This record gives sequence, structure tokens and C-alpha cells, in this order.
Amino acid sequence: MATPVSLSQVEKKTIESILTNKKEEGKLITKCTILNEKKKKLEIKTLILSSNRIFLFTDSKGKLSAEHHYLDITEISSQSENDVTIKFKNQSMMKMNLDASEVLKTLYSILMSTFPGIKIGKTIIFNITPVNRIASIFQATSFKDIQGCGSFNLTYRSVCDHIGVQPLSSILWDIENLYPFNQVREFNLAEIYQYSFTDLKAILLSLSYNTYFHSFQSNGKLSNEDLNLLAEVFKENTSLQQLTITNSQASKEPIITLLQNVAENKGLHLNYINLNNNSLENKGILTLGSSIQTFSSGLTYLNIENTSCSGKGLEAMFSCLAVNSVVCGSMTYLNISNNKLESYGTTGLCRFLSKATALQQLIISNTSPVYSCLKTSSSSIQILDFSGNKSTTTKEGVIDILSFFKQMSQLQNVNLSRIQTTADDLKLLFSPATSLLKCANVDLSENDLGDSGIIKLCEIMYPNSNLRHLSIDGNFKTRTKLRARAIEALINLIDDNTSIESLSLASGSGKYQLKSDLMPLLLSLLKNQSLVKLDVSGNGIGDSGALAISKILWKNQTLKSLKCDGNDFSYTALKMIKSSIKRNEKSLTILPLPLSDIATILKNDNGSLSHEKIIKTIQDLQNSIVNNYPNNIQPIDISSGGLTPTKQQPGSSSGVIKKPIGPPSTPTKNSNPGFQTLPKRPTRGPLYPGRAITPASTDKAQTNAATIELPSLVSRSIDLLIEQGISSVGIFRTCASATALKKIKTRFEAGEDVDLKAEGVDVDTVAGVLKSYFRELPIPIFPENLHESFYQAMRQPSNEERIQSLKEIIDQLSPLECKMIKKLFHLLHLISLEKDVNMMSPENIAICWAPTFFRSFASELLPINSFMIVNYFDIFDPENKPISSDNSGDAETDSTVTSNSSLAASLSSPISPSTTPTKSNGASDNVLHTTVQVSRSPSHERSHTVGPTTTKRPDNNVSGNTPPLSNVAPHHNTMPSRPSASPIKRPPTMGGSLSTFAGIPLSAHTSSNSLNTTSTSNSSSNSSSGKSSSNPSPTPTPPDSPSMSYIGDGKSTLRSKRFSRVNRVSYSPVLPRAWTNESRTVSSLFQDDLDSNSDSSSSGPSL
Repeated sequence: MATPVSLSQVEKKTIESILTNKKEEGKLITKCTILNEKKKKLEIKTLILSSNRIFLFTDSKGKLSAEHHYLDITEISSQSENDVTIKFKNQSMMKMNLDASEVLKTLYSILMSTFPGIKIGKTIIFNITPVNRIASIFQATSFKDIQGCGSFNLTYRSVCDHIGVQPLSSILWDIENLYPFNQVREFNLAEIYQYSFTDLKAILLSLSYNTYFHSFQSNGKLSNEDLNLLAEVFKENTSLQQLTITNSQASKEPIITLLQNVAENKGLHLNYINLNNNSLENKGILTLGSSIQTFSSGLTYLNIENTSCSGKGLEAMFSCLAVNSVVCGSMTYLNISNNKLESYGTTGLCRFLSKATALQQLIISNTSPVYSCLKTSSSSIQILDFSGNKSTTTKEGVIDILSFFKQMSQLQNVNLSRIQTTADDLKLLFSPATSLLKCANVDLSENDLGDSGIIKLCEIMYPNSNLRHLSIDGNFKTRTKLRARAIEALINLIDDNTSIESLSLASGSGKYQLKSDLMPLLLSLLKNQSLVKLDVSGNGIGDSGALAISKILWKNQTLKSLKCDGNDFSYTALKMIKSSIKRNEKSLTILPLPLSDIATILKNDNGSLSHEKIIKTIQDLQNSIVNNYPNNIQPIDISSGGLTPTKQQPGSSSGVIKKPIGPPSTPTKNSNPGFQTLPKRPTRGPLYPGRAITPASTDKAQTNAATIELPSLVSRSIDLLIEQGISSVGIFRTCASATALKKIKTRFEAGEDVDLKAEGVDVDTVAGVLKSYFRELPIPIFPENLHESFYQAMRQPSNEERIQSLKEIIDQLSPLECKMIKKLFHLLHLISLEKDVNMMSPENIAICWAPTFFRSFASELLPINSFMIVNYFDIFDPENKPISSDNSGDAETDSTVTSNSSLAASLSSPISPSTTPTKSNGASDNVLHTTVQVSRSPSHERSHTVGPTTTKRPDNNVSGNTPPLSNVAPHHNTMPSRPSASPIKRPPTMGGSLSTFAGIPLSAHTSSNSLNTTSTSNSSSNSSSGKSSSNPSPTPTPPDSPSMSYIGDGKSTLRSKRFSRVNRVSYSPVLPRAWTNESRTVSSLFQDDLDSNSDSSSSGPSL
């Protein structure tokens, strides 16, 4: 125990006066015996341990004998229970005889509560013997005095007392009131108001001993002395994890010193370094790389933008990074913009990227990389900024960097602005060979594409269900005759690609204004239901454009963000926009004020308008935006796993947002809190059950398919389409109402079992809902890892081997997917059999569905899809395959066997139990036929095609003979008129010819004389009469489509011609669309088919 203190009144008064003047609070008061070396005798003195200092007072009058600050202590030693020796930096010491245990405990408690980050054993040494005393001293010590922010205020006051500086009251108030309340652990010098060099010194010294703050930021000017002080902080501190020093305007030497201290401080674990806009040069970058090489805990963020570094310095840094496997496996963000990569740096970057397995964001804008050296990349990159990187030589081109982009399989956001690319280069970059078509955000600003380039760009991006944001600012430099077509192409792109949520058409830095050319695009937004963000800044559209915008905002309820500054708006334009936003409560939630236009209005005001009126209009405009915000927020029902906004119940709060289920999205800089966008591809819920993964040990044959329930949307849609839609013209290619489609999807997503037939939903809407379901699955039905298996299957020499290989691929899917895909392909097969009526051959169906099934636009996949549709029964349902009748004999003519039972078996497949065939009741009735056409080749080898088709028997043809062509009416009159002299007519018996069955033409070597048609009647007496007649010339398939060729062994093989996803009128967004919905479904969609028919008319008798 400490000796009881007994002070006289004089001594007590003197000590209190001194402590009060120094603003100290006594923590321990005790008597001690000290040896006076001058007088060589022992003296009894009063020892006081205060909050910041050690005091010694004389025993008689209380005169101050000595005082030392705790930060001056270098060593505390104790050899026994009754002595304590304290050494100081000025080489002085105190040898005291007293109760050592109490004094040591108090000293340790004061040091650790005031300076939590002080290094015991390095900054201050405790030398206590015997060792067993240490545990009793240190473990029994409590730190009750540790306050908010790691006692930063205590540390700051003590440091100010040590260096003789008055503490800043603003810092003390912020630390006590703001930082703990918001749990802010970031120390930013920009938040400190008016500080001097000595103030900064006290702040940084306090930070050296602090353990609360994890981040240090300085975004302004710092002197070399300031940086030297900061270097001492990183020499002592062990809690900081993030370092940001930008725009310091200092030389590189103090920053190099700081980086060296970081490398030497083994207790410091930085994971975030931002040194942009500092003149580090090659020496500083090399020091940075050497420091990072010593990191043992990884580095996630590195930004050295605009650090005046050349290619050799960057190569040295990348070499250091590549050596540290921990850094390679932890870094997620790298920014080296505005430095010169050159050849050395480009090579070093690729070497590092090949090992960076966790890198997600790579910013290399304006770095002048050598295209030919960009060979390797990281497959984990999701965001890439390649802007401003033009080719360094005329010999280099985009083809040199295809391999660089090809390896970024997870790329979601790409910035290719200012790379001076052409439309042809973009076609290479966005080819299926790269992953750029999978990007959700694409920035192609200021590439001077021009009108023709924009047209080609729309062809490249059409269709692309992955695209969410497209920026083409500053690409309309020169107005040409193609301007109207370019704008029309953009309109078609955003109308047909309903996945596009954001479009930017600002003038860019070149101030290339569209002016009145932008009006058609603005007016098209009156009916648009997908666009959420629009930027038309700087286009000078004037008051007429403001009028168009006001009409859009009056009606459109989808658009939530609009930027329209720099459009020469007048005061009247602002009033129109304000009024339209007031009228539509579901209108905009984000509208940055057009400040440049407002400044022009105020400047040009000649007194006719008062500034008060203008300001009042602006305030009303802002208030309308604020009032609209809560009306655009809908709570999300996640009780059933769905992602659809629920209907607001009366009396319920409309401002509550529930977090959607699914993986967290990658944060972006331009996130907009003013509106909520639901994910396009939800991963869970009643509508999207996700991919079921069956363990390898599960026997698929034991899975009872009858117990697997298909999603209601799929089963309802397919059943209705089989019953009502297989003869619908242009099914799956005609566009349905976006509003109706969205309503049906929303009801299914909410878990409702919608009876599509009872509600009378039109066929096109149901087809759109069904296709949208498969397009928005989180994982496509045929994922990318199966594509090579499909290619190998189609390389088999015979049809039987191809079919068997495809069946093996289908068996790899889960039971739910197998059942869904079986039912869907049954529908597609039935539609293809009606191709002469609905004009949807297997090739046309494949064009619509292959990008959905495979989530790829590779043209090689289209013949595979077509083959699967034609051979549905062989691949998916061999048990119910129609039986073919093979009439053998020496007759030179082909025999045709018609049977209603085959099609009945097709329509009564286990996956479509609700559909039944129509039986014939008379000769003149419509009957269903299954036609088996057997032809004999010149070498007497037989080949045949089997499958169901739906035909109509002409009236007055009881005997089965072919009536005169003049008496046969065409099946439909929706085909457009042709200028040719020979009119197009349909054969009387559709589907009965092998040449037109399922869109598969005969090869060129098959004799046309061997194609004869024999019709058999289905009378009750079972008697049939038939006569052979010459068959008209076969109807050719559309150009660039797969076809069946008959080779030497008599078996059919798929001739793989390349498809082009933009070579048909219906898939080109750049042609004007001045047609109605009726003409669009026939004339425009199948113009190529008509051309093919006319070209082949000379190969046989005229129809």
C-alpha cells in the first residue's frame, strides 16, 4: 500500500494551485524517499501522478521540485517491491523508495488510457524483476478512463501539453459529439478548419498513438514538413488500414520516406493505398512496389493515377506486385490512369494480370498501351476503363487486343470512349469471340462514329438482352443524309431491347448538338416502358424540345432520371416541365437543375421578368421532384421469395423499402438513390426457381417426372399456344404490348396462377411472356459449358449419332429443366409443322430462340437449335414417335401414306395432355394428316423423313386426286404483293411433300420427277384410290439457313451454313418502320423468304 499522505495547509494549497494552473488532475499522491545526489542524503518528497505529468514536491512548503511529461519517459524499472526508477529522454532519472506495485499499476493505467497505441517495449520499456511480478501488475490494471474514439481527446490534450500548443476546440467538439455518434473511423484533414503547422503536428502525433481510426485522408496541399510528420505517424501507428494522400503538391522525397516507414512497420497492415495526383515519378513508384512486396495481409485497393510515371517504373512496380502472392490474390481495384505504360509497362501489366485472381476493377485510361503487347488479362475483371487509349502506331488495330478482351469472361462494365475506333472495329470487339456482348454498361462516347457508325452500332447491339446502359455522347460530329436513319435506329434499339434502362446522348466535350434531330427519339418515349435514365444535355433542342419533354413527363411513368442542361431552355420551357411533373406523380425523381440555361435566362432578362418569378419557378420545380420521390417507392414482397413490388394496402406506409433477395450488386459511382430498379434476373422466387443441382450420386432414371411440377407460367403458356397459337403468323417474332406483357409477368411472379385462356390473353402476349421467362433465367437452359458438347454432337457423321449425342447432353440437365425443355420443344416442333401457314420454319424459330436457349449470338448455334426442333421425337420423346410406313417395291414413283393417328400421337404427347386432334367426319372437312414421303434416289437407295404436320384437304376432292390449280384458293392472303409477272400461289396439299416438310429441302441431285404425291382417303370402307401427279417444285428455305442434304449413303446430314443475326429485315433496327402491326408480322419479317421463292420458280412447274 502507498504511504498515507499527510499534507500541511500550506503544502496542500501550493500543490493545488500548481495543478490548477497546469490543468492537471492528480491520479495518485504518495510520499517517497529520493536520494539527493548533490547533498548525498535521503529526502522525503511528495509524488503526484497526474493525467499528463509526473510531479515531485518538497515535503515542507510544497515547492515544485521536478516535473516530467509521460512522453519523455524512456524506461521504467523496478528491482524489488520497494523501489522504482524512471529514466527520461534528457538522461535524467528518478530513483524512489516507495510502494512499487501501486505506482507501477497507476503509471501503466495512465499510459494505456491516454496513449492506447503506445508500444510497450519499444517506445517505453518496462524492466521489472522478478518476472512473476509483471502479471500481477499488468493484468490487474483496468482502463476505465478510455473514452470515445480511442481516447483521442485525452491523447490530443496530452500531446498539446507536451509541445506547448493550445488544443483546437473544434477538434475536441467533433471528437466528442460527431465521430462516435456516426461511428466514423476515417480521419480527414479536410474536415479540420484553419489549422497551423503546430496544430497539425499535435494532431498527427495524437494519431500516432490512436487505435480507433482506420483511415487517413488528405485531399489537399501538404508541405514537405507536413509529410515528414505524417511519415512518423505511419512509423508508430498500428491500426491504420487505409492511406489516401492526393494533390499534395509536395516533392517525392517525403512520400518515399513515408512508404519506407510503412515497409518497416511490421505491425501496420494497409489494405488501401491512394496516391493519385502526386509527382512520384519512377523512383517513388519503385519504392511503393518494394513496400507492397513486404505486405503479409494483402492489398485490395491501389490508385496511382497521374503520378508522372513511365513504362519502366510501372514495370518495376508490377514485378514487385507479382512476386507477392497474397497481394495478387487480394487486390480488387487497380488504377494507373494518366501514366505512360509504353511497351515495358504493358508487358509488366499483363504479367501481373495473369496472376491477379481477385481483380474486379481495372482503370487504365490514357495510358498509351502497346496493343500488340496486350496478350493476357484477368478473368475476374468486371469493370474496365480503357478510355483514351488510341493505337500507338498505324499498324496496330483492334484485332491486336481481341485476346485481351476475350479473357475477361465476367466483364460487366466497359468504357471505350475516346479510343477513336470505327464501327467495323466495334463489330470485332463485340463479336461472340469476346465477352463484351455480356456487358451491362457500355460507354462509347466521343469516338466520332457519325451517323453511319451509329447505325452499325445499333445493328451490333440488336438484340442484346444483357445491355442496361449505353452512352454514345459526342458521336454526332457532322450531319449527313443518314441522320434520320441513325435516330430511327436508336429508337428501334431502345424499343425492342427492353432491357436498356439508361441512355446517354449528351453533346460531349466537342459540343456536337443534335438540336431538332433529337425530336423523334424524344417523342418515341411517350410509349416507352423500359427506359429509366436519359441524358440529353447540351443538344440545344430549345423550347420545342422542352415541349416534347413535358409531354413525355406528363404520360411516362417509367423514366425517373433526366439530365437536360445546356439545351437553350427559356423561362417558358421551365414552366412547361414544372407543370408536367406536377401532373404526373409517378414521374421523375432525379432532375439536376439546368444551371447553364438558368444562368442564361437571368443574364438575358431585360426586365420583363423579375428574378423572383424565375426563382419561384425553380423552387416549384424542385418541390415537384421532392414530392414525387415517395410516390415512386414501392415495398417489395419477399415473403415468398419474389421480387415484384406489392400493391399498397390502404393505410400502409409507402416509404418502406425491403431489401431484395439475391447476391449484392457491385457498387458503382453513379448510383441513383432517387428511384428503385428491380433486378432483371431474379435468382429466387415463385417464377424463377433457379437451377436445381442434382448430386452426382443421384440416379436420374429413378426420378419420377410426374412428381415434378412445372412453373405455372411455363405450363399455362405452352398449353395455350399449342391450342391456339401454332398457326399464328410470325409467332415469337411479332412484338406484343409491353404493358400487357409486364402485367402478366407481374401476376405470375406474385404467385398467382393466371388462367390465360379464360382471360382471353392474345397469343403474341403469351408468346412474349414465355420467351421472356427463359431469357431472364439466372442461368440459361443450355449454359456455356455445354456449348462445346453441342458442337461435337453436330460433327458426328450420321443423324443417328447426332441424335444420340444430343440426348446425352439433355440428360445432363436437372429433371425440372428436362421436363420444361421437352414441353417447350414439343411446342416449337408443332409450330414448325405449320410453317406454310405461320411462316415460321425451324430456321426462323431458331433465330428467335437460340440466343435465349444458349445466351449467345454465335451463328453456329442456330443450326443446332433448328436440328433439335425438326428431330423433336427422336431426341426428346422417342416413345411417342409417329410410325412411318415404308412401302417397298420396284415402282419408280414414291408412295405417300397419310394417317391421322400420327399427328394424334404427336398432339397427345405426355407433356401436352390437354390437346387432342380433330377427326375427319366427311370428305370436305378439315382433317389432320401425318405424311410419310419415301423417295428413291437414282442409286435405288431409300431415304425418308417422318413427322406430323397439319394440313387442310381441299373441298370437292373426295377421291384424293389433285384438283386443278385454278380451283385452289390460297390459305391466306397476308403475303405482300410482288412486282413479278408470275404470282405466288400455294400448292393445294400443304405438308405432303418431302421437299417442304419441316423446312428441309431436297438436295440438288434428287430428281424432280421422283416427287409425286398420292392422296389416300380415310373413308369408312377403308378403300383408297390415288393417282400420281407431278409435284410442284420444292419451296426453298430462306437464305443463310441450315438445310438437310442427302449424301451417298442415303442419310440426311445438316449442312451448316452461317447465320447472321442482323441479315434479316426483322432483326435490323436501322430500317424505317412505317408499317402497321399487321404488315410488320408478315411483309417485313419474311421478305427474304419471298425472294427465295421467286428465285426458285424456274426449277419446276409454276404454281
